[in-house]
Amino acid sequence: MFRARFARNFCTRHVRRALLLLHQAAEAGNFSAAGFLGQVYGGFWGQPADYAAAVRWLRPAADAGHRLACHNLGVAYDNGYGVGKDLYQAFHYYSCATELGDVEAMQAVGSFYFRGEGVAQNYARARRWYRRSARHGRADAMCDLARCYQRGLGGLRNHRKAVYWLEAAVAAGSTRAHVNLGIEYVYEDCQNWPLVRHHLELAAEAGEVHAMYLLGRWAAEQWDGTGNSADAMFWLEKAAAQQHQRAMLRLAQLQGEEF
Repeated sequence: MFRARFARNFCTRHVRRALLLLHQAAEAGNFSAAGFLGQVYGGFWGQPADYAAAVRWLRPAADAGHRLACHNLGVAYDNGYGVGKDLYQAFHYYSCATELGDVEAMQAVGSFYFRGEGVAQNYARARRWYRRSARHGRADAMCDLARCYQRGLGGLRNHRKAVYWLEAAVAAGSTRAHVNLGIEYVYEDCQNWPLVRHHLELAAEAGEVHAMYLLGRWAAEQWDGTGNSADAMFWLEKAAAQQHQRAMLRLAQLQGEEF
């Protein structure tokens, strides 16, 4: 969804007046107004989304160097909102947004390099962009950077740095980071099983489905020497109910189904 940096106002009379003024300013060549119009047509201010109109206004604003317009036009191409899905164009506009200091776009560019979408896959560049975004406080980028350190992608594997960035993401409010911290401690043969459980349970209680799956596996396989089938079934059923494929398979195995 497009981003905006102005307050929502759901009073129809005020919205109509604001739209009129924005149209007048945009048609007179004010690119900030054009960028705001693009966001409004993207569904802000309680307006029904008209993505084709959003793109029409975002494009001139983005080409004039409006940061949020660059970001939002990247989102449009990334998702096919009001324009044909085009990952090369998405990468282009996200990159333009990064040059203007957009922290979320920095993470997006890192993800394009990570997946090889819209640009040749390059883990080292992905790591650099994730780091730039993470240093500006973006929790999701911290998780992505930690994943690179966990897997040794774009450089050497580094447990200490992976934990550092995951703990920073937890402090920034990321539930995903709790899952990855638990995984990191398990794979590093951490004997502090209560700490592992602490992170996984916090993530599961916040709705992270993969954490539910891992807790189910833990109980079934007795990773720390303890566990029971009731706990295994409880967590696997919760994950399977949300269509977690591996949880569905593991649950079927526990129920005696043969494959």
